[in-house]
Amino acid sequence: MKRTNGGAQWWSEDKSFYLALMLCLAAIAVAAYLLFAFPNGTSDDDTMQAQEYQADDSVTASEALERIPAMDPQPAPAQQETQQETDTADPAEQPEQQPADALSFASPMDSKITQDFSQNTLLYNETTGDWRTHEAVDYEGKSGDTVQAAAAGTVLAVGEDPVLGVYMTISHAQGLTSLYAGLADPCVAEGDAVKQGQKIAVLGEPMPLEEKQGTHLHFSVSENDKAKNPKELY
Repeated sequence: MKRTNGGAQWWSEDKSFYLALMLCLAAIAVAAYLLFAFPNGTSDDDTMQAQEYQADDSVTASEALERIPAMDPQPAPAQQETQQETDTADPAEQPEQQPADALSFASPMDSKITQDFSQNTLLYNETTGDWRTHEAVDYEGKSGDTVQAAAAGTVLAVGEDPVLGVYMTISHAQGLTSLYAGLADPCVAEGDAVKQGQKIAVLGEPMPLEEKQGTHLHFSVSENDKAKNPKELY
């Protein structure tokens, strides 16, 4: 009996020590399991939860837009270099803009003027016996004298008229048209291109409207179908 009571007393005295030892061993086992199971210290679920976006209902749409970084308005370096090279290119290499050829007029005959342009002043016409305007310039000459194109252009018409006699009209740039009356033996035909100073005909019988003035060239110019003083062009 005495021996049995001694064993019970021993268990009662050392019970606390063994309980503490068991708890320590259990803690070590749990720690070892966690260490091998999650070497980074956290689980994948914890990582996903930490990275999950949390919506903030208190932020308005305009505030959210203000948080977006502004785009850089400057072009990329390569574009800047290309633009700089273009701006600093040698002017001699730039294509030159050629000015449009200016239309020039010259006298259709090398002779003096017998009757000048008169658009607002009435002049006496010996053939008709009345006073009228003279929207042309008359050059004196004799039959067979050369008549030249006053400017480069295209022949519009060559014909014979009861008032003008044998005549020719030439179309020029800038809406200008020239008329030559009192001709003979035209050298060009309708649709032909002519150069300034090119022979187009010779003088012939005077135009019927100015028959009493003798052989001469009746030369007129119109701009968009409106009479114009030829001398203003040369």
